[in-house]
Amino acid sequence: MLPDMSDTLIEWEQPVKLKTVTTDTVDFEPVTAVTVETIKAVVQPADKTKLQIDSLDWSKEYVTCHKRGSGIEIGQFIEWDGRDFKVIGPNGNYKNYGFIEVVAEETKSALLVATS
Repeated sequence: MLPDMSDTLIEWEQPVKLKTVTTDTVDFEPVTAVTVETIKAVVQPADKTKLQIDSLDWSKEYVTCHKRGSGIEIGQFIEWDGRDFKVIGPNGNYKNYGFIEVVAEETKSALLVATS
C-alpha cells in the first residue's frame, strides 16, 4: 500500500475559488450558469518548460494546483491571484497518494461571476 501524502499539503493550502460553467438550452437558447465554491488547495506558478501538455501558449501564465482528495475536473476554473485559470489537464497521477495535481492556463478574460 502506498503512503497517504496529502497531509503534507495542509501547511501551504489557501482558500481559492473553484468555478464550474454549465450550459443548458432553454426555449432553444443556450443559457450559461456559473457556480462558485471555495476549496483549499496549493496553487503555484508552473514551470512552462516542464509542463507535459500538447499545446502551450507562451503568452499566458500557467499554474499547478494540488488538492487533497479529488474534486477538480478538466474544464473547471480556479480563481487565483485575481485571475481565472482554466484547468486543462492532470499534471501527474498522485491519486494513490491521497491528492491530485492539475495544471491550469490563464484565461486572460474578465473574472467569471456566480450566476446564482
